[in-house]
Amino acid sequence: MSGFQLHRPLDMEAMLPTGLGVQAPTQQDASNLPCFYYPNGDFCFEVNAFILSAWKYSNYSTTNRGGTLRQWVMQLSEFVRFMESNALNVLTVTDSYFVLFVNGLMAEKEASGEDKRSAETVRAIGSKCLEFLAFATEMYGYENFVSPGGIVKGCKVESSDKRKYPSEYRRVVWHHHSFPLSSSGGEGSPILAESLVALKMASRKRARPVAARLKILISVLESLGCRRAEAARIRVSDIMTAYHSCLSSPLLRIPMVKGRVGSRLVPVSHSIISTWNDYIVEFRNPRLAELRKKNPDGGVLDHDYLFINLRNGQPLGINTITNDISDLKFASGIAKRAHPHMFRHRFITNKFKELIIEYDLQNTDVMRRAISNSELIKTKLKEWTGHKMVESLDRYIHLAFSELAGMPAVVERVNATAEYKAARTIFKDLEEDRDAGQISQEKFERKASRLLGEFFVGMDAESPVRGG
Repeated sequence: MSGFQLHRPLDMEAMLPTGLGVQAPTQQDASNLPCFYYPNGDFCFEVNAFILSAWKYSNYSTTNRGGTLRQWVMQLSEFVRFMESNALNVLTVTDSYFVLFVNGLMAEKEASGEDKRSAETVRAIGSKCLEFLAFATEMYGYENFVSPGGIVKGCKVESSDKRKYPSEYRRVVWHHHSFPLSSSGGEGSPILAESLVALKMASRKRARPVAARLKILISVLESLGCRRAEAARIRVSDIMTAYHSCLSSPLLRIPMVKGRVGSRLVPVSHSIISTWNDYIVEFRNPRLAELRKKNPDGGVLDHDYLFINLRNGQPLGINTITNDISDLKFASGIAKRAHPHMFRHRFITNKFKELIIEYDLQNTDVMRRAISNSELIKTKLKEWTGHKMVESLDRYIHLAFSELAGMPAVVERVNATAEYKAARTIFKDLEEDRDAGQISQEKFERKASRLLGEFFVGMDAESPVRGG
């Protein structure tokens, strides 16, 4: 076992028993499930029991080398190393030791002298370690080991606590008095409009096939609010189904990654779907055809995923999406953060702004009551975001009201039409593509004309949007 990494994933197609059936034990796919070890290579029973419990009962996905559970074991690695270096086990950890652990996380520095971890990272690690410690000690019969009056003075955070004391309880499930206060910003903030413009401008300086893929990647992240793993799994067939729909805002199926199976349907402007269809017809499919011609032995198959590796035709890797956005940020020279998940924050914040306008909600308390009392709003939020619990979206309420502050309501009502906003964005992108030499004047005029036609058809609720 490596001295740096305390976990390794189970093999693809690994199966684990989850119960007893009539004929034989029931089994479940455990591909990529992380298996945890002590630094000396011994199997760590407590951490693995914690991970298995979450995997079996909470339906966590193991996509992308272990998914959320892999992130958990990376966080818990810090605590396990701390326990080993101090000759501790889960039952001999005290509150003083836990304070020492958290202080150590905050004290570590990079070679440059900067903090190794942000306050949010320390809070996330500490929260997960408290959750693990509570699980492990309860497993051994000590139910209140982690509690306000227990050996370790941790507490489980309620939703009302997060609203009342946001800087103290924001984005943690468990809290401890040693945690640093939460700081705003970073990946938890929506990507800025000016950053979006800069990323698009940087993408136009790439070779045309790469520029086309980057442009559609940005459009997908912005229009769907999907996670990067979900973006990587969007299928051409689902886009075609939406494209040929008779709705002005067709419903696009998005595969879920928070959970092992399932999908959700998100409405997307037909104008936006049309640009994705153009990319498929003009760039994606021709590139696959070229690769198949170069490899006639059948090594290049059409796997139906929207985004492909331009060198070998394989599905685009999830981490490549992160690297693409990071490269564009560097090339654009923007100082603000830019990360794929920040597109999701922007999407959800914009959806909350639309709800505020649609239901004429005056403040955050009124909106919370509306969400609590309306099954329709709850259903909309779950469909849009893929969140199981609408309470986890609470922070977006503040962002939405903050962004709407001082904005004339009548202007926002006019501009809130999804089809109008989509057409406006696409037209501006077409102009900039033409100016950057990515498309010819003739193609610009043809696409602009089609866009205008689709916009007016989409605004007519009685007229179906034409398909092919």
